[in-house]
Amino acid sequence: MSSISLEAFDENLRGKVTQWILPSDAPCLPEGFQDQILSNIPAFQTTILLTTKTSSRGWLIAYTWDMSFIPESNTDWSLLLSILAHMKKPILIVTTPECIAPQAFWNKCNTMTPPPTSVILTSTDSTQQCLPHSIFFPKLNAISEEQFMKIPAALDSSIQQSIKHLDLRSLYRELRGAGASLCLSLIYSRTVSNSIPSYTTTWFYPEINGALRLNLSDLRMILRTITERLA
Repeated sequence: MSSISLEAFDENLRGKVTQWILPSDAPCLPEGFQDQILSNIPAFQTTILLTTKTSSRGWLIAYTWDMSFIPESNTDWSLLLSILAHMKKPILIVTTPECIAPQAFWNKCNTMTPPPTSVILTSTDSTQQCLPHSIFFPKLNAISEEQFMKIPAALDSSIQQSIKHLDLRSLYRELRGAGASLCLSLIYSRTVSNSIPSYTTTWFYPEINGALRLNLSDLRMILRTITERLA
């Protein structure tokens, strides 16, 4: 990224809340999710999907979730918090774009030891009540320049303030040309307690999800099994 004066994102996101902006309505985990979330050691012992009755059922098979919930009331969110305390750790929580968790839920999660790793999936124009530690933009060749330009308007006003100095059009063109994407990170910021949060602009490479990819040995095993059953 020699032509762009940005640092590469290089942080451990365990125990953090991150927002991932999806390029479409397709129920699949975003590119880069494997490298940034799933690849860290130790592996997650409990993976939880939080969804809604109106969300695509495709999310249920987007990953090998240990369990899924459809919280609809404050009682449901409180019950979920109680359950989390007894789950095997580390824990991964993922919310579908239609599932908006209350800020109180994230606040309680942050007080757990250790806190769960939480991922908020959103569309390009949806807003969130939670201020995440990091915000990952979609792979830029999957969205247009105009779609990219509209994303900041859906973010919290404090986040907009942090990036108002950026030439977003030039950033989009250069990052897209390099095969990279944009990440806004609170982790790098030296904010003072009770002050307005500040986000730093970084870049990352959104790779294809290795967790959902079959390698050659997997394919050979599947073909061998099919052949044996047909014989």
